[in-house]
Amino acid sequence: MRKKTLYSLLKNHKKNIFFGIVGLTMVDMMQLLVPILVGNVIDSISQASNIKNASETINKSAFYLIICGVVMAIFRFVWRFFLLGTSRRIEKKLRDDYFDKIQKLPKESYEKNTVGDFMARGVNDIETIKMACGFGIVVAYDGVVLLTFIFISMFFISPIFTAYASIPFILMGLLILKYGDLIEKLFINVQSSFSKLTEEARRIIYSIRVIKSLNVQKDQLNKFKNKSKDYEQVNLSLIKIWAGYQPLITFFTGISIFIFIFIGSRMVIDGQITIGEFSSLMVYLTMLGWPVVAMGLAVDWLKRGNACLTRVQSIMSQDSESDEVDLVNLNTINKIEFKNVSFNNSNKKILNNISFILKKGSSMGITGKTASGKTSIANLILKNYQSKNIFFDDVEINEINKASIRQRVIYVPQNPVIFSGTIRENVSFFDKKKNDEKIFNCLEISGFIKDLKKLPKGIDEIVGERGVSLSGGQRQRLSLARALYQNPQMLIIDDTLSSLDVDTELNILKKIKKEFNNKFLVIISSRISTIYSMDKILVLDSGEIVEDGSSEELSKNKSLFKELLNIQKILPGESNA
Repeated sequence: MRKKTLYSLLKNHKKNIFFGIVGLTMVDMMQLLVPILVGNVIDSISQASNIKNASETINKSAFYLIICGVVMAIFRFVWRFFLLGTSRRIEKKLRDDYFDKIQKLPKESYEKNTVGDFMARGVNDIETIKMACGFGIVVAYDGVVLLTFIFISMFFISPIFTAYASIPFILMGLLILKYGDLIEKLFINVQSSFSKLTEEARRIIYSIRVIKSLNVQKDQLNKFKNKSKDYEQVNLSLIKIWAGYQPLITFFTGISIFIFIFIGSRMVIDGQITIGEFSSLMVYLTMLGWPVVAMGLAVDWLKRGNACLTRVQSIMSQDSESDEVDLVNLNTINKIEFKNVSFNNSNKKILNNISFILKKGSSMGITGKTASGKTSIANLILKNYQSKNIFFDDVEINEINKASIRQRVIYVPQNPVIFSGTIRENVSFFDKKKNDEKIFNCLEISGFIKDLKKLPKGIDEIVGERGVSLSGGQRQRLSLARALYQNPQMLIIDDTLSSLDVDTELNILKKIKKEFNNKFLVIISSRISTIYSMDKILVLDSGEIVEDGSSEELSKNKSLFKELLNIQKILPGESNA
């Protein structure tokens, strides 16, 4: 992806920016007329032979000032509407593109970047980019144009004085160039530290139950304080630069006023300029305060925006999962086959020569020791990772559109994600046409219906962030109900019911197996009782299938399945053993 700049964001809004610049220019032009009118009034008063002549000039000037005020008000609205409106539109598009991008990133990206980092870039960084594209552009243009026009106006009054007064501003320009790059580098550090602080806050909130149960609040508070202290330090480094940078700019403006008083007063005495022209120059120099400060703000905001755009672009430039729109779309699944499938992740062997066939209407259990590669089989079926020799109805998986696979294959993980909405929203997954009858049916199958009766608001009960008001078993059953609501052709349950007692788990599995008697059901579990009733069981060890068959067949062999069975000593109907 081509690297974006602030200019590349703005160039798609040329028409709005043009009208905004016209409005801003008109406001600046009206401002420049004010000192001239003030000078004319003073000259008229000082040179008038009678009060009548002076009052006529004063009245005209007052009328012109009112007109200038009205024109400035109108065009100030114009530039705000077009320029600041454009920055809002840029912000919206950036947020939409960013959110769309993070949904298309592969799993590896979420392993490399923390949630807090994604949040900081999507919220804080884009907000700063908006400011750079809005007020940053306004103050940059306003500062340069107003500064230029003021010097031109001063030059027409007194070229000699203008030459003297411009010396401090040449020095100021060199100062701005020097500090600009330093501000950008320091602000990148500030935003990076903010990402870490956001992630630490998210982690603590997410783990608050565990933190309280272990009584380690003080330790977590100290960790957060350290992150907060780091954020404070990098901000102070930036503030120190800004604290010296802005006053220096104001100081140079003060020098120009000193030059004016020292030289301009002599020029009045010598008759080189009138008292009115002296007053006009004084007003112009007073007006120089804003464009000077504006240029300093412009450098600060534009550099910050550029730094934030670099951070956002580092996410946007990552490779997305291919859309695969030109690949085969699955309509139905009748058979899934693995033919000597091997899989490596980060140069580590995960699976080796995995082969099995799963037909429609059958169920399969996958068990084995920890880290034996059980979940990796599910990830390969879902095409979360690339591999060869996996077939859906004799079509190789790399020829199939992954979106069509994921529409028909639903995976329920051990650690479910619960939204902060209601039970209804969590089950229907924000379906626009919610079917309450279907929701209750799914909750019945997943074993959540008894818990639902105890909730004051039923399916309208708000479960809190990540289901904080629910127990671990309730969250698992709620996520299972969500999967059932999608009515998939194939359901993969990965230790999803591990928080339940054996009898409750088996009762739920019995209902699920009945529901999927004409579909595909795959259950991954280290607990033998969970997969005992499956039609076919795969036993994995170190990424290889060491046994396969029904539970009755595997129970007769003195092997890993039998060993796990003896260790756990719990079978269906033997939960009291």
